[in-house]
Amino acid sequence: MAHTAPQSDPLSIALLTPGWPPEAMANGIISYAGTLIPALQELGVRCNVLTARPMGDRVEPFVHPVRTNDRSLRSRIMWRLDPAGWPHRSFCRELLRQVRRLHGEQGLGLLELEESYGWPRLLVGKVPVPMIVRLHGPWFLNGAANGVPRDEAFHLRDRWEKEGMLAANALTAPSRHVLEQTRAHFGLELPDAQVIANPVETVASANRWKLQACDRNRIVFVGRFDRHKGGDTMIDAFAHVRRQHPDARLDFIGPDRGYIDDDGRTWMFDEYLRERLSGADRSQVTYHGFMPLPKAAELRKRALVTVAPSRYETFGIAAAEAMMAGCPLVVSDGGALAELVQNGRNGSMARAGDAADVGDQVLSLLRNHGRAAELGEQAAADATQRYAPTVVARLMLDFYRRVLHHPPTAPRHRTSAPASNEPAKVWA
Repeated sequence: MAHTAPQSDPLSIALLTPGWPPEAMANGIISYAGTLIPALQELGVRCNVLTARPMGDRVEPFVHPVRTNDRSLRSRIMWRLDPAGWPHRSFCRELLRQVRRLHGEQGLGLLELEESYGWPRLLVGKVPVPMIVRLHGPWFLNGAANGVPRDEAFHLRDRWEKEGMLAANALTAPSRHVLEQTRAHFGLELPDAQVIANPVETVASANRWKLQACDRNRIVFVGRFDRHKGGDTMIDAFAHVRRQHPDARLDFIGPDRGYIDDDGRTWMFDEYLRERLSGADRSQVTYHGFMPLPKAAELRKRALVTVAPSRYETFGIAAAEAMMAGCPLVVSDGGALAELVQNGRNGSMARAGDAADVGDQVLSLLRNHGRAAELGEQAAADATQRYAPTVVARLMLDFYRRVLHHPPTAPRHRTSAPASNEPAKVWA
């Protein structure tokens, strides 16, 4: 299907997200969309959210559920014949229906979606608008960071995602690191790609972290307990800190997804805590589980130090949120975190996966409160300049308009082989 000519303002776009609303789920894609959309709306953009998981009692008018509850005989047969591929084709069929409906009703101009499972490869030639892939977390990066085995399913998803990138009209990435890693891994030039940081809600100066208002023995972690976010590193670093700073306390905020160790064993939060900390040390850890952002932000301001010890980040929203609030911050050097934090300028940096190094960086701030405050103040200034929603939204809108004014009539590239072993045309 050829793309229609770009519509006059107001521009209408659709963003695909795993769920909605943002406060209902801990997910970076949803946080990105939930922060970007209001800023785009202020610029006159008509925004739509497409999601398979609308939550809550009331669905907002700009939220459009993508239902995948087909129980027909044909669908049941396809589930048996192709259990790996059919769920994605079924999802994309429903996604296509919504995109076509929005295009007819409001002149939808473009669709932005993540790279997951290479969904654009199933939509190319069918959607009436250009597709932009946002590189939230390619599987070769995020899957590997979380310890997922590199088995047949891993490589199949990896291949699908490459084919999806080839089918897209343009790409954006939240960091230079993830874009360059993607180019190198797939051997692609990706000439239409642009680095645009994730937006982060600004924090008024009066509401930022203040030394006089915090608990100078408290540390906070905001993220999942899993290998990817370094939840295990945080626990081990806290044990290191407690040996030298017995008054230290830790607030652990985030869902328990399980940490996969080097031997493939999965540890849940409580059992890892029992294994790694003594009874006295465990008593100084408070596990909060998932917490809405406003409540997490209040706990973060109460702590002297925020820690983001991820093994890998395509951007690092939790770290950027801490920076925006002026919180003294210790991060790992995993992935794009080195693009957010300049060591010794607006935060402290440790080696990813090195609990002793993370602990030492935390200890240095626990011992030097004035230095901690200086780093936090600079972090807030840098984050406001680089990640404020209005700044990011203007960059994104300029990118959208460039894509719309130069829309290709076919994919930018085509692969030399069919997309995996799936039937070529199962739906249209």
